Amino acid sequence: MKALILAAGIGKRLNVNLPKILLKIGKKTLLERHYENLLNFGIKEIGLVVGYKSNYLVKFINKIDKEKKIKIFKNLKYKEGSIVSLVCAKSFFQKKGDLILMDGDVLYDKKILKKLISTKEKNSLLLDKKIEPGEEPVKVCIKNNKVCDFGKIIDSDFDFQGESVGFFKFSRDAAFMLLNESKKIMKNNKNAMYEDAIQKIIKDKKIFIAFENITNLPWIEIDFKKDLQLAKKNILKKINE
Repeated sequence: MKALILAAGIGKRLNVNLPKILLKIGKKTLLERHYENLLNFGIKEIGLVVGYKSNYLVKFINKIDKEKKIKIFKNLKYKEGSIVSLVCAKSFFQKKGDLILMDGDVLYDKKILKKLISTKEKNSLLLDKKIEPGEEPVKVCIKNNKVCDFGKIIDSDFDFQGESVGFFKFSRDAAFMLLNESKKIMKNNKNAMYEDAIQKIIKDKKIFIAFENITNLPWIEIDFKKDLQLAKKNILKKINE
């Protein structure tokens, strides 16, 4: 099993003047937390897509990654959509084993990652039934206990929906399917998000993606200043460090 972390974006809504994955929450950066959790769960191959102010990240990685577990992929077009970041790491998909795909700007209880890594399902994502209204959250729609739609804007009938954490598990074959779909979308729209490719393979029923319910486990995606404040004042106290 291998893990790919996407961390190339500017994070302009947060306006912190450094890669979001280098935000320090408590005593550790988000990157350190990802790194330690992945190693503790036995994942030894880690890919990291960098872009905005990548020199800061590379310098920090050289400091913490003494065992050279992290493979760096540079996205020079980081101002475009996250789908470009995923395709930038195409060589990482060649490595053996399942793929854990992760957004880099998430603070989370390690139990959340453990649920994803330990699932017996070939392909799975994480769902939190507590979801804020509006277009901002990435929604996971469930019908007949299956993921039937996924994305910020959805048009499918569903039994219930939740919010995506931004962590996914794919078999090697499914990961290649995601990569190929991303390449197709990117040809026409370099501002697309990688979630668009996931939505396409779900709606085309190319693969079955299961879900793990992580409702009531603490996590937060840090997009806005209010998220950062909540992460420091609330979520950090709740996570299992």
